[in-house]
Amino acid sequence: MLIALITIAYQRSGLLALPDLPDHVTPAMAGLDKIDSLRLVQEIIDGGIHRGGSHDHAISSASLAVHQYKRGTAEPALKMFKTAMRKDPRNLAIANDFRMHVLRSKRDWLRQHSDQNRMAPKFPHYLVNEPMRTFESIYRVHKIREVKFQLAMSYIDNMLLFPALEIKAPASVQAVEVLTDIIEAPSGDNQFYVPALYARGLNYLYRPFDLEWPEKIKAAPDAASADLAKCVAIGQKVGGGSTELKAELSLALGDAYAREGRLSKARSWWQIAKTMLPEEAFRLRVQKRLSWEDDDVRPHLERLLEKRMNNLEQPLSDMRFMWK
Repeated sequence: MLIALITIAYQRSGLLALPDLPDHVTPAMAGLDKIDSLRLVQEIIDGGIHRGGSHDHAISSASLAVHQYKRGTAEPALKMFKTAMRKDPRNLAIANDFRMHVLRSKRDWLRQHSDQNRMAPKFPHYLVNEPMRTFESIYRVHKIREVKFQLAMSYIDNMLLFPALEIKAPASVQAVEVLTDIIEAPSGDNQFYVPALYARGLNYLYRPFDLEWPEKIKAAPDAASADLAKCVAIGQKVGGGSTELKAELSLALGDAYAREGRLSKARSWWQIAKTMLPEEAFRLRVQKRLSWEDDDVRPHLERLLEKRMNNLEQPLSDMRFMWK
């Protein structure tokens, strides 16, 4: 109730200015219609235990993959994940876990071979061009937005793994191009697809403040806030999504406004985010932002975002918080 009252108050004062949406938007269009089932899938996968019986074959394969990975056998584990994804290509939780295991495998391999050239590392064969190679293969058979979304996220994984600008910039551009293809699909339904809008908004948000990005069509100055505000508006209209997703969206929207120099809106959204999630760690993240003096917001925010991007223990591209 408190969150609702704050939101109404801000909307009436004109500070939130969320975009208007047509009445026909549905949770399915937004990709928020299967949150409960994804949460259950994630719990089973995280357990890494095969339940047997009538249990879904795709989920069982993914669960066994996690169990295999924990035993230190990454290659067969990733093969099991691929089997699971081909059985259920729409399942965001399974595909997200596959990406995270590939990212973790690459990160660990690079740490063990620190003498290798990070610009051109010689990964073992089962990690070469992954996870892009797998999602491209699945997409040739299943031309659906969920698979294409995971392909875009694969480029973001690469961007996180290799922070050198020569790799990060092209990877970010590729990700945005794929996400834009999803959002602007001829059917028109995907323009409300929250996972793609959120991922594209974060791409714009996390780009360095003062660098020109090598994209064919230059992004608008408010590209980040436009995508993230649309996500928030969709969430308010159709419901769905975890509490953590709503809180992270509000925080990210505040960051986007701060990056664009709209500090009043930024502080409004940070305040709203602070009321949404009781976890102390999240509230401290918000409070740090609220403590900044206006003149210090952008440099502090840039350092904070860079630190967040470099945290491979909790990768920015891990989307499980959407259904946690």
